Amino acid sequence: MDEALIRAIEKVTAFVHGDGDVEGTLHEIAELSIEAIGADMAGLTIRGENGRATTAVYTDAMVPEIDQAQYDNDRGPCLDAARTLQTLEVPDTQRDDRWPEFAAAAATHGVRSTLSIPIVVADDGLGALNFYDHTPRFFDDAKRAAARMFAGQRAVTSRYWSAAHKAATLAAALQTRAVIDQAKGVIMARTGRSADEAFELLRVQSQHSNRKVHDIAADIVATQERL
Repeated sequence: MDEALIRAIEKVTAFVHGDGDVEGTLHEIAELSIEAIGADMAGLTIRGENGRATTAVYTDAMVPEIDQAQYDNDRGPCLDAARTLQTLEVPDTQRDDRWPEFAAAAATHGVRSTLSIPIVVADDGLGALNFYDHTPRFFDDAKRAAARMFAGQRAVTSRYWSAAHKAATLAAALQTRAVIDQAKGVIMARTGRSADEAFELLRVQSQHSNRKVHDIAADIVATQERL
């Protein structure tokens, strides 16, 4: 387990420094977690911005098929782990009645025990790291502890990606705003209109030409710079 965890940490560190993409990194962590814990399969449930969950990463094609039962019914250990920020375990899918749809789907695929660890980013349950095994009561204290460590590595990756994504989005928004403000300044200088009137001209032209305000503003700024 120690070697696999070290390799997972190395993968996360490399990702933070710009080596690899988020999906590839999460998939490698999933594979390493299976190697360390010995479970048959693993998957990552992620809640999207629209609130819908999906199995974003998995080590076996069975995983999303099993998970779909809980998504369809909006209940299951993976979903509840993300919502409650609690680790949830099904010791035996044939003897657990808390999530009947999920248990039935898992049992149909020969899965007898599952373990769901919440992926927590900034106190928010982003999703859950889920392990599946064909043996009843497969997970013990050592396996649960190891699973939490790998979930922690996924949280680091997700948190870094989320922060980078938000920073990139903010930077793009600020750049767009700056170009529009420049174009407004050009219009004001040329026509003597107010800032609000200049923006209204941009908006009307955007509607008439079916182009974004930012694109029209960029053309105005580019034309001005060539003068």
